[in-house]
Parts: sequence; structure tokens; C-alpha cells
Amino acid sequence: MRTGEHFSGRYRLDVRLGQGGIGEVWRAYDVELGRPVAVKVLLDFDATDELLRRFRREAAIGARLQHPGITVVHDIGQHENRFFIVMELLEGEDLAQLLSRSPGGLPAAEAIGLALQATEALAAAHAQKVVHRDLKPANLFLLTDGRLKICDFGIARTADATGGLTVTGRPFGTPSYMAPEQWRGEHVDARCDLYALGCVLQALLTGAPPFPATEQPWVLMRRHLDETPADLRIVRADVPAGLAELVASLLAKDPAERPDAPTTTERLRAIRRPATAVPDVHTAPALHTAPTQPALPPPPSRKPEPPRTPARGPRRRTVVLGGLAALAAGTAGVVTARQFADDTGDTGDPAVGRRPEFVLTSDTAPAPVVSVAFSPDGKTLASGSRDNTVRLWDIDSRMNTATLTGHTNSVLSVAFSPDGKTLASGSRDSTIRLWDFASRASTATLTGHTGSVWSVAFSPDGKALAGAGGNAVRLWDIASRTNTLTSRTNTVESVAFSPDGKSLASVGGDATIQLWDFASRTSTATLTGHTSTVASVAFSPDGKALASAGRDNTVRLWDFASRTSTATLNGHTDSAFCVAFSPDGKTLASGSRDHTVRLWDFASRTSTATLTGHTSQVVSVAFSPDGKALASGSDDSTVRIWKLS
Repeated sequence: MRTGEHFSGRYRLDVRLGQGGIGEVWRAYDVELGRPVAVKVLLDFDATDELLRRFRREAAIGARLQHPGITVVHDIGQHENRFFIVMELLEGEDLAQLLSRSPGGLPAAEAIGLALQATEALAAAHAQKVVHRDLKPANLFLLTDGRLKICDFGIARTADATGGLTVTGRPFGTPSYMAPEQWRGEHVDARCDLYALGCVLQALLTGAPPFPATEQPWVLMRRHLDETPADLRIVRADVPAGLAELVASLLAKDPAERPDAPTTTERLRAIRRPATAVPDVHTAPALHTAPTQPALPPPPSRKPEPPRTPARGPRRRTVVLGGLAALAAGTAGVVTARQFADDTGDTGDPAVGRRPEFVLTSDTAPAPVVSVAFSPDGKTLASGSRDNTVRLWDIDSRMNTATLTGHTNSVLSVAFSPDGKTLASGSRDSTIRLWDFASRASTATLTGHTGSVWSVAFSPDGKALAGAGGNAVRLWDIASRTNTLTSRTNTVESVAFSPDGKSLASVGGDATIQLWDFASRTSTATLTGHTSTVASVAFSPDGKALASAGRDNTVRLWDFASRTSTATLNGHTDSAFCVAFSPDGKTLASGSRDHTVRLWDFASRTSTATLTGHTSQVVSVAFSPDGKALASGSDDSTVRIWKLS
């Protein structure tokens, strides 16, 4: 196999990503659908019947399981006597690689979040009667956007199968993560995956599974069969008691004593919920028991606050809208408010973070927030979530007033029309939905995108809508619901109209900014300078400048007339995912994988504040129409409203 070779006349091999004893994995390009894919090739021309069965079964099970936490299989085929599987292309790293950089384990909150994602995907697989049988960190893939995927169903089986893929005298699995019944060569069911999950959780928390593979195989087998692992709190004292108890129950020798995946999911959510309510346990001030109570004094460990003076500028406060879980369409969620003691003021030091004043959580499980947008009157905030819903929040009461359902996968983008009457949402299900804001009813489903719709934007006159999905920008006429296609050479992640509506900017995986003439649908310029994927783009209110956020950790500023880069803003320590201008054009906000939001003075190109408190990557930012507040959405399942004046 070689670079440029076409499999079945359709899949062009671009870069070999890895090679094992029996196969290779290539980054490839599907020339028919215009999207990057991964191609897994079986190298053995004379593969055994068992190996071919495993290969076909991996493809069949991957195609059968449709869940955001499970790798998608698109196709299977044969090319010159070589069998191959076509899968979605994943960008990121597996948890084994992540743990190699954290030999002592991950922060408890991060481990819980990863385990929860894995358990939700397991629950979906088990509901389809599929047992993975080889769950381990190397088969759990963390995408660059923070989502987790279960990979490699090569030795999976259906729970109702009468015959498994076995070899006499050799159990299937990875020794350090195999359940006792696997070691005994017994017929296994979904409960063996829960045992492996317990081993994975222990590895995430301590850096190693309960019984590391450093001993002779027979010793390792005996320990899995007979030895009870040490209490997790003895190994790591800061692990919550509930989490240690959950891991112990998952590692029960008797499968009947282990919780199933749905039960484990609920227990992880219950353990995680307090951490969601108080995002920064190390720095957050004490909590009130009710919003009307007087502020409590700061804990003794907190340094005295410097006296505030007018010269230090306005204080920033935040509101957190959390718990974005599925509720009935058009109904209000039950939300409780807890108020923090007085936050720190603006010290004049941009490195000093602001802490939340309010934390709002629903009474149901939270879900990562991918996108936020204010209504034109500033009274409502819309948020798109990985639980496939759009939520509407009343800014004054801080209440969830409606939950819009209909998408079948994560909602990645939301935008209001200029008149505020229509809301658009783009989803990983490759559709855009239009909603009537007054009635909260879906009025149209726009189809045509061949990949996730990462961004939606209305034209300034409200007559057109742009959607960025797959390798293309589609321009929709709102009245007729028809669209025209503007293609790119790589994945499109963000799109924005110029204030006069004459131009369009799109960015994506090729590390460039593409400028288009809206009337003619022709490309007018390509701006280069970023060294990695550009995740977000925004026009300044006067249309004279552009800002772009890149996974090279930078925010770049561009002069629109000359098409030249005017500044590179450095400060984020990880990928920058989102960028937005304030309505007066004086301030720029950016969010990052480093869990922070940064504010920048546009004139001086300097950072003026770092807003901290999110416990996961910040993937969306939006200014209120009056410029007095900023909303930020994060994978920590919260939206924060930062008061800027």
C-alpha cells in the first residue's frame, strides 16, 4: 500500500497512522462524500477464518452501534484480496497515552468525567446486546474536543450469540483488565465490561490497574480470581468515598454483585454533581445557604483581598447555568440557585481569575455545553448541548424556560435571527433545525450537510443562513429553504458574515481563513498564518477586522481590507476554540482548552483579564447585545455569565 492509492476507487490513502502485526490504519479521504476517514486494512492475504470473522464482526458491530461515544463504522470492502474497514477519523489520543504523562493518575473530577462518558457508551452497547470484552485505556480515545470514544470492537460479541470467537486454552482480553470469568474461560456477558471499567477507573485515579501486568501470567490470573484489591482510598486518600465504593463494587469477583452500566452511570453522575455545582473547590469562596443570607467570611487559607478602589475597574461576577440534561420539550427545568460569598474584585492583574457568584443546577444530570448565543434583546440565552437539546434560559430569573428536542445527536451551534423570531441550531446529526422562538416549535429541518454542523450564522438582514458542516459551507435562503454549496478542501468548523452581509468567512482543518463574496459565492482570499486547525472566526462590528482562534493556542487579528495579519495574541496554554467581539468592538473574548476565558483590548492587543472557574475546556463565548455580560459554555456542563460592568 502506498500514499495516493485508491481503495475500491473511492478511498484515497493519504497518511499511514499506525501498523500492527496483521494490519495498518491509514488516514484516507472519501472522494465520493468529500470527507476524511480512517481505513483499517487487514494485511494478511491468507487470513484464517477466525481472523476474518473477527474483522467482519468488528465492522458489523460498529455499524450497528450508533452512539456519540462509540466509533462509527462507515463501510467494509475488499481491495486486491485485502479486506478493509472504513471508520470515522478520530483526532486526539487514547487514555493510555494520556496516563503515560500522568503516572500518578488524573485529577478525580477528570477521571470521573471520562469514566462517565465510557459508561454511557457501554450502556448503549449493552442495550444492543453487544459486549466489548476488551475495555482498557488503549481502547478509549479522547478527542481533541474532550469527547470520549470506545474503539476496537474486534473481539466483541453479542450477548445472545451461541458461539463466541475463542481459541482453546486462550481467553480473549487484556490480562490486567480481564474479569475472573474471562480468566476461567466461561461464557461472559456485559458484566465483564463493568469489571474492566473498574480496572480502568482505578488506572485513571492511580496510574495503574488493580493488578498491573508486571508479574507472571499465572500470578496475575490468581490475583484476579482470588485477591481483593486494596481500598482505593488507601492508595489515594483524596478519592471520594462514594467513588471508592463504586470501584470496589465494579471489581466484585461475582458478576452478580457488580452494578450494570445504567446503574453505574447514575452513581457516577451523583458523585460528579457536587463537583459540577462548585467548579473550583480550591479557590471558590464559601457558599451561602440561601441567596438572601449575608456573605460568609472567606476561609482561613484564602489570602486577604486588596482594598478596592475605582481605579481598579468594575468587578466581574458570574452566573453558572448548569445541569443541561434532557427535559420534556417546552417545559421549564427545576433549577436551584446557590450564591457564593463576595468574589474578588478586579485587581488590575489580568492573571487573576474571577469566581462565580451564582451556580445554577437542574435536578437532572448535566451534559457538556457546546454553544451559546444571546437573543437580540439580551433577555434570553440559548445553549446547545451534547444531550441533543437546545435550552433557553431567562437571564433575569436565571431559569431554564424551555428545552427544544428533535436533534438525534449533539447540538454544536446555535444562533438567533437578527429580529429574534427564529433560532437556528446545527447538530452532529448533519442537520440544521429552525425554531419559532415565540412558540418554541420546530419550523424546518434543513438537510444536505454530509458531516457535523459545527457553526450556523444568519446574514445581517436575516434572509440567509450559513451552515458549516463536513467540508462545505451551505448557504440557505430562509424563505425558500433552498441552499447553495461553497466547498473547501478540509473540514469547516466556523462561519461568519461580515456586518454588511457582502462577505463570508469560513475556517477549518486546513489552518486557513477563506473569504467569500456572498453574492457570487466565489472565493476572494485565503488567509494563512495559523499552524493548526482554525476553530472559530468573527468579524469586528465595523467589518474592518477579523479575529480567529486556532488550535495552535493563538488568537490572530486580521485587517479585512488588506487581507493581512495584524497581531498574534498569545496567552492561552492550549488550543483556542472560540472567539467573539464585544458590540463596541473594543474587547475580544476567547475560550480555550486550558479551561479559561481571556479578554483582550483590541486597540492595544493586550490581555486585560483571565476568567477562571470552568473545570473543562471552554468551547463557546458570546457577548450580550449591550456588551455588559459575556456567556461562556464548557464541557464541564455549565454556562457562565460574566458581568463585565
